[in-house]
Amino acid sequence: MANRLTLYFTSDTHGYVYPTDFISPGTLSQGLLRMPFHKDGNTLIIDGGDTLQGSPLTYFCRTKGRPMPCADVMNDLRYDYITLGNHDFNYGYATLQDYLQRSNAQCLCANVHDQDGQLPILSYAVHTLQNGFRVGLIGIVTHWINLWEKPENLGSVTVSDTMEAARNAVDALHGQYDVLIGIYHGGFERDVESGKLLSETDENIGWRLCEALPFDVLLTGHQHIPMANKVIHGTHIAQTPGNARACVRLTIDQNGMISSRLCEPDAEPMIKPWDQTLYGDLTQWLDTPIGRLSRALAPEAKLAMALHGSPIADFINQVQLEASGAQISCAALSNEVSGFKAKVTVRDVVSSYPFANTLVVLRVTGQVLKTALEQCAPYFKVSDTGKITIGDFFTKPKEAHYNYDYFAGIAYTFDLRKPIGERVVNLTYQGSPVTPDNSFSLVMNNYRATGAGGFDCYLPCPREKEIQTEVSELILNYLSEHTPIQIPDSNPYTIILPRHKTLIK
Repeated sequence: MANRLTLYFTSDTHGYVYPTDFISPGTLSQGLLRMPFHKDGNTLIIDGGDTLQGSPLTYFCRTKGRPMPCADVMNDLRYDYITLGNHDFNYGYATLQDYLQRSNAQCLCANVHDQDGQLPILSYAVHTLQNGFRVGLIGIVTHWINLWEKPENLGSVTVSDTMEAARNAVDALHGQYDVLIGIYHGGFERDVESGKLLSETDENIGWRLCEALPFDVLLTGHQHIPMANKVIHGTHIAQTPGNARACVRLTIDQNGMISSRLCEPDAEPMIKPWDQTLYGDLTQWLDTPIGRLSRALAPEAKLAMALHGSPIADFINQVQLEASGAQISCAALSNEVSGFKAKVTVRDVVSSYPFANTLVVLRVTGQVLKTALEQCAPYFKVSDTGKITIGDFFTKPKEAHYNYDYFAGIAYTFDLRKPIGERVVNLTYQGSPVTPDNSFSLVMNNYRATGAGGFDCYLPCPREKEIQTEVSELILNYLSEHTPIQIPDSNPYTIILPRHKTLIK
């Protein structure tokens, strides 16, 4: 018996169109072009945002002035509805406008408003299937865009409160649907299994949405947590992993039963001539030699890098210090980092620093500096028996290793024998102890400067300078101008371990 509704859902694809991660050789089981969609009149295909930024492909198109292929690919795959993610604003209003105007899918985002009226965005829609089944759809995105995004990238766009916009859209749709589906570019503030509160902020409010509003289905994103076939407060929930590694297939049968599962991409991608041309140009650009280092900088296990230092992070800090002229720098590594070969190519840079970040120089006190370091110190979780693992804040509800910062320009020690909040000892600048009222210029990426990742201590700090060039471009320029580059073996910090320590990777 045919289903009333079959729905395919992707989210957080971040421009991963092709079956590659741009690092590993050969093709991989990922990419929009491999999505296992099967479309008929009772099927909907939906995307949850974060489409335009995050891969070497999107960076290439941005820097070379080429159209983003995302809308074309999604048109070929016959998407019906999309919403916006926070990263879809990273490249500015014009890029977003081009994407939405070329898309055949209707964009739904109830809390995004374009004052100029140029973006084709609706708050909600009712889609009547071939079988007469009425599907109410509401799109929403985390309003933390207002904290993260540069105002010039938003242009005439405003982002209102997520819950309020969702509630208004639900009220407007009353009585017009047989099933109500939310498309939310946001995740869950509670553990979806236990209900334990994981975050007290309203960046992610998926649990509250299920609790407060009559959604039958809530399709979520932002956190990149693979999940399907779960129910919270009577609402069926699902979420995909990032970078088009899987989609969700959801069905509603003739008895109204809802079920969903994660589906891996198909073995064979759909390739068109324009795909091959773009892919060839991209590959040639990625393999362009850009500079030489005195030694390769290979990533290690995340815990090992945090414990013993990362020359990759040190190198990024080196670039940031020169670009900014600041006294101190802090840099984070992405959840997945490829590192740099001794003979560096563009591929090494854009796959090791995938963020669309620029730089901000803040004027900070010694007290702010110590507070920021204490925010990093809980990365090391020490059990009663001395086992060292990665702290829950950096792994739950999603992996967020990019919220651990490596500093340069200071020397410091984490003493893991001490309780959290008291672990920073021996903090010095140019050999002298840092006092609470000392003043320093500190360069960081614009994401961290908003206080993101729990670094609220930065919010009151005066901004001395903003460097609008993206960090990845700064790295490329630094390599081309300074080759060959000597990589030192020093490490700016030490860690005092508890006795009988055991490291768990």
